[in-house]
Amino acid sequence: MTILIAGASGFIGQALVAQLSKEGHTVQTLSRTPKNGQLAWSNEVAWRPAVAQADAVINLCGTSVAAQRWNDAFKDEIITSRVEPTRKLASAHPKVLINASAVGYYGDCGEAEITEEAPASKDYFGHVCSDWEAAAQEATVAGGRVVFLRIGQVFARGGGVIATMLNPPQVPFSPWKLGLGGPLGNGRQWVPWVHRDDVLGLISWALITPEVSGPLNAVSPNPVTARQLSEALGKALGKPALVPVPLFALKALVGEFAQYLVASQRVVPKKALDLGYTFRWPTLPEALTDVLLP
Repeated sequence: MTILIAGASGFIGQALVAQLSKEGHTVQTLSRTPKNGQLAWSNEVAWRPAVAQADAVINLCGTSVAAQRWNDAFKDEIITSRVEPTRKLASAHPKVLINASAVGYYGDCGEAEITEEAPASKDYFGHVCSDWEAAAQEATVAGGRVVFLRIGQVFARGGGVIATMLNPPQVPFSPWKLGLGGPLGNGRQWVPWVHRDDVLGLISWALITPEVSGPLNAVSPNPVTARQLSEALGKALGKPALVPVPLFALKALVGEFAQYLVASQRVVPKKALDLGYTFRWPTLPEALTDVLLP
């Protein structure tokens, strides 16, 4: 297959390019700062035909929500950096569009189990994800197949959520290395985690599985609470996990974003399981062991 990837320089994108190339696909990438034969966003005459001619397009564009402390301007950037590239790609009518989204679509759902059928939250992230997915819908006008990949909290060796927990931004030391680790908030909230290998696996699987369309939860089939996550991480590190990080401390560190860090989201990958995807890392202990290997 010939696959065009937008947002290929990010944490998931770089690994995806390597995997798809290894699988034998022809991979093109679209970048704002092109190099080594990449297509340039500024050269629409070149990339629009490339989108239409590709067997599939994967869109991972979007500023990291944790890139800086939130203010109104940055919240606008979070939205526009996702919606505008998506709208442009969808307007070129790709045959298949796998478009990143996030479990933030669902908001804080307490103890309820969340499948792809759950409605969008009315909060900020629900608004972001709804607009993001709506922008991709134009690809269906010309008969394209569109998948909204609602990604959870991604674990990976050397990056992702675990790396942030071990070395939190704006903190000059690692609490876990000092034996001061613990859950965020009260620890009762559900964490929709997923190993990066399974995010990549779900994308590869969705590319070749025509039955997959619409929302697809990219999360482990076994969500855990924040307390269970911190206890498992402490066990893997050989450190205690007894010092919770209260919400007021999180707000002092990251501001408004803190409330989303403690949202409860018991998200499950119902569609992936129903259609036969096999998770490489379905349970937390094995995933953490892989992530923490040197």
